[in-house]
Amino acid sequence: MKIKNICIVGGGSSGWMTAASLAHALPEIKVTLIESANVKTIGVGESTLGHINSFMDSLGLEDKDWMKECNATYKTSIKFTDFGKIGETFHYPFGKFDLTDTNKGLMDWFEWKVRDPKVKTSNFAEFFHSSVEMIDQNKMTTNSKGELRGFDFKKDTAYHMDAGLFGQFLKRKFCSEMTHLLDDVTEVNTNPAGEIVSLDTKSSGEIHADLFIDCTGFLSLILDKTMKVPFVSFNETLLNDRALATQLPYIDKDTEMESVTECTGIEAGWVWNIPLYNRIGTGYVYSSKYATREEAEIQFRAHLAKTDPKRAADAKIFALKIRHGIHEKLWVKNAVGVGLSSGFIEPLESTGLMMTHEVIMVLLRTLSRRDGQVTQFDKDSFNFAVREAMEGFKSFIAQHYALSSRSDTPYWKHATETLEYDKGVAEYKISPSPRPSSNIDLAYRLNISRVFDTEMGGLPYIAAGSGYSPITKFDMDLTDATIGVKDETWKGTKIRWKAHNEKVKAAVDLMPTHYEFLKKMYGDN
Repeated sequence: MKIKNICIVGGGSSGWMTAASLAHALPEIKVTLIESANVKTIGVGESTLGHINSFMDSLGLEDKDWMKECNATYKTSIKFTDFGKIGETFHYPFGKFDLTDTNKGLMDWFEWKVRDPKVKTSNFAEFFHSSVEMIDQNKMTTNSKGELRGFDFKKDTAYHMDAGLFGQFLKRKFCSEMTHLLDDVTEVNTNPAGEIVSLDTKSSGEIHADLFIDCTGFLSLILDKTMKVPFVSFNETLLNDRALATQLPYIDKDTEMESVTECTGIEAGWVWNIPLYNRIGTGYVYSSKYATREEAEIQFRAHLAKTDPKRAADAKIFALKIRHGIHEKLWVKNAVGVGLSSGFIEPLESTGLMMTHEVIMVLLRTLSRRDGQVTQFDKDSFNFAVREAMEGFKSFIAQHYALSSRSDTPYWKHATETLEYDKGVAEYKISPSPRPSSNIDLAYRLNISRVFDTEMGGLPYIAAGSGYSPITKFDMDLTDATIGVKDETWKGTKIRWKAHNEKVKAAVDLMPTHYEFLKKMYGDN
């Protein structure tokens, strides 16, 4: 099929991100976007990952072009509190591991931890990332003078943003030439082969296109309602099926505007905290099996009250249902799902917006590879790539709960003592290289290979932060007995790291706070 005309159904962040990308990269394709005035967008997907920098680059966007208009702040890490154990915190910072002073890479730290159990699990990220000191002091720098070894400001930062404002910015910036219809789709017309021929609208008549992109969110008007594509649920692995959300005013921007997304484990799930420039976005993702709507709100407000009781009491809270999973196919016939319409995983690792822009990037590659000519293989390849990515994220999210030691509430007890995490292992037996983020890969590394390396992505942070090491005292004692002497090369690493960390602390002391940094960048007095 040759694609010359595309119709996007739905606005919001996914609709306008798709439209902007098509307009910028493939201006020869005619695009029509139909947006209902009666559909409210979901404003909780306000945290991103480093992958979004590729999306921004594809549009030629610099931070100064859009951040202020979208109340955006920087994000340098995900901070987990009360996940591995109550009272403990660990970071998952962006960027590559700094192995400058190590002998055995990541294993230096794990050996140090085994030899010295007093070492805090939170020390892992700090050990390999100078930026963690900056994050903990709530400072920010472009690192133009190289104060933080290994920190690349351009690559190692992501964003907190108002996703709705970002969609509107893209609309203004890139989409002025395309057809925008503020209208409702009343009927999706298909031919005997199951392909979409046209859309009937309430006021604009019949809309024809070669390709129809579903950006209708959880409604999934095209994939679900029209194409009847089966939905593969992840609920067996991921417990949380509800969310409460609210927006809070700042009390003190200098201290509260952190460059991290904080995730805090509470009774029946976890609370996110996302500091934007003008407000804080926060919410509670929980399981309805372990908390009613009313119980969840009590738990959520109690958590918020720890910071400020009045702010917690005044908060206007709205509720959401979560449907974990993905459609068996995202590209069916001449229809493609982008954003929530295609699938969703809870926002613990900010994968919502990430999957949106990653799917858009795959779509652009497909459409530009052979000048808009798309074959069945292209569709199958698209589906396989996106489905594999989602499966990997599912496993990665599950590991945050699986590796926890918490059993203090029925929810956490179920997550750590009852829920089975080896489902689907058989499918990997034929694969020479399991997914880097799969549960089976982690299980193998922990029990057989006993080595963590930099190719494992985020797994070492989650494992170390949760107190899981690929080597144990048993392994170290066995090695010592075999060799006949303790291998203590890690001591040199520790000495070098402490000396380096003292220099980092001195440099960070001189940096502006994240809020001060943004004020100067935005030109605010």
